[in-house]
Amino acid sequence: MQDPKTIAIIMDGNRRWARKSNLPVIHGHRKGIETLIKIVKASKRKGIKKLVVFAFSTENWSRQLFEVNGLMNLISFGTDTNLKELIENEVKLTFIGDIDSLPSNSKKDIAKCIEETKKFTSFNLVIGLNYGGHWDIVNSVKKIQYLKENISQKNLLRFSELGDEDVEIFIRTGGEIRISNFLLLNIAYSELFFVDKLWPDFCESDLDNILNEYKKRIRRFGK
Repeated sequence: MQDPKTIAIIMDGNRRWARKSNLPVIHGHRKGIETLIKIVKASKRKGIKKLVVFAFSTENWSRQLFEVNGLMNLISFGTDTNLKELIENEVKLTFIGDIDSLPSNSKKDIAKCIEETKKFTSFNLVIGLNYGGHWDIVNSVKKIQYLKENISQKNLLRFSELGDEDVEIFIRTGGEIRISNFLLLNIAYSELFFVDKLWPDFCESDLDNILNEYKKRIRRFGK
């Protein structure tokens, strides 16, 4: 089997990690960012080309206001503290989701990340913000209708946020065994891995274990 090029991750467990550590919830999310940076660098070293992560879903708006505000502020925090490191490692940053509906400060920071990393081509970190799989499907149909194209499986994928992308590996940390409305159009034949570890505790050796297990699997694509 060929080495995977695209991996998607639901980074679950930040809040539980914080509570387990007797820390405010937002500290769990900050620790989660630290873990993400480590996994980004590890993934690049291992030849992965694209890492797609679920940072904030369309359903997360229903959380308590203080946590939602904290998550929005984390976009600025991540830009201020981690953008330089990502640039040094030549990581291209892109975003999927309903970005237009985010607060203006968040959109400004997102635009800065995109602009300052757009020249890099060896590794792409794709961040799902205000993203939901159902929203992605509806949005894809709207694009097709606007352009007066035929609605087909091919076009549904082509106009999705991730495009006609084959996600080889789908990972969820935190012990939950569900997809939670992430990349529904792109993970039809992904190899699924559910890890008990909370996201802040996820490390390079866990990624290695998944990559080794992936090599043992046979992807038949329905054949």
